[in-house]
Amino acid sequence: MKTKIICSLFILLFLTGCRKEPQYELYENHNISTCGMSDPLLNLSWLKTYCTEHSKSYSTTISIYKNKTSDVNHIVIDTSTKDEPDRSPSTIQTTSIYSCEGEKILFQGSEGATPEGWSVFFAENTLVAKIWEVKEIIEQ
Repeated sequence: MKTKIICSLFILLFLTGCRKEPQYELYENHNISTCGMSDPLLNLSWLKTYCTEHSKSYSTTISIYKNKTSDVNHIVIDTSTKDEPDRSPSTIQTTSIYSCEGEKILFQGSEGATPEGWSVFFAENTLVAKIWEVKEIIEQ
């Protein structure tokens, strides 16, 4: 009886050990002030929630942009999915631009036209810093 239990546990351990869970590389920059506060990753509740919900995304980058004339900050979130050759498009990429309050201002995806005001936004705003990034580690 003891041998059966030990063999069953060994087989169960072996079968569950064969599945590789994805691993993720995380970057966080807590040394930045934006949107009228220090450390927006912790102090902007909507952004903190977003990071928690996307901590195991294939690829997500959050950056701070600042308007060149008004000094207003915006949060830009870039995402990318894993390449799936049987899907069209095989990789889906999105960029969302948010106000500090979490209101989505502009969105562009790999499928679809460039929204009105897209080029103007990037002409009028400059990158301040990358504050958060998660990427799935691809084993070679």
